Amino acid sequence: MSRALAPVALFAYARPDHLQQTLAALAAASGASDTSLWIFSDGPKNAAAEGKVAAVRSILDDPRWQQDFAQVTIIASETNKGLARSIVEGVTRVIDQHGTAIVLEDDLLVAPDFLRFMNSALERHEQTAEVGSVTGYCPIPQPPADYPHDVYAVPRSCSHSWATWRDRWETVDWSGSDAPRLWQDRALRKRFMATGSDKLDRLGRQLDGRIDSWSIMFNLWHVINDRVALYPVRNLVQNIGFDGSGTHTGAHDRMHTALAPSGSALDPALPPEDPRVLAAFHKIYSGSLPGRLRRFLRNRRMPASVRRISDRADR
Repeated sequence: MSRALAPVALFAYARPDHLQQTLAALAAASGASDTSLWIFSDGPKNAAAEGKVAAVRSILDDPRWQQDFAQVTIIASETNKGLARSIVEGVTRVIDQHGTAIVLEDDLLVAPDFLRFMNSALERHEQTAEVGSVTGYCPIPQPPADYPHDVYAVPRSCSHSWATWRDRWETVDWSGSDAPRLWQDRALRKRFMATGSDKLDRLGRQLDGRIDSWSIMFNLWHVINDRVALYPVRNLVQNIGFDGSGTHTGAHDRMHTALAPSGSALDPALPPEDPRVLAAFHKIYSGSLPGRLRRFLRNRRMPASVRRISDRADR
């Protein structure tokens, strides 16, 4: 690394046991002692969550974290902001100060070489216009036969760990003003859905106010602006939140989560897109045939929320 390591922004809510494991794994990663850690602790949404949020903050007060990282900054909210607002505001705060940010949530265990890979990719692609973000997660258990690269280039951002730069983040439109283009432009819609038929449905539900997701808007930004996310061929992040404990995940959300054995340093050089990789992503994220059919029927027409956005733009 020829520059200071990127800071890590960690978002926590009401899972003290998961958070303890997340912090311990991050502290054990190579480069942790030279990494600044920002922790954003959201406030309880109701009385039932108060005890767990208090337990989270007790863990954050442990002086060991100050010893394990270069610097620890804790931002504790008295009110409940929800995941999307917490992420957008917190990442913006860190990026405004540092220019980059590596982002984790409180149910992710990172591999020992996670920080090394993320910082290498951030440095390598700071000036690479095609790259919108980087992740340490890999949903594909094995790369396609004879795949020669260490990363995949995919038009789908990832929420299971990610990183980006100020000049990308500050251009993201969180209002969804570009969403109508997906229903008006078949080629653009095909590109948006190339890595999973779940995306159009999630976007509609977000704009309808039925979910609280920052990630689908970041996904939209990648496609509208013709950017890709880089995924390592070796999985560096394990999600331990698929146990029913999270607000936005459940025990039924099973994905590839096993950490790959450590190996030689991954080269983050930008590869060409591989149709086999996109097909593998599409299969994983599209889910079962009944689910795909339901989403197809729901999204044949532009949702009312998206139509309202389009109508405002036409005035």
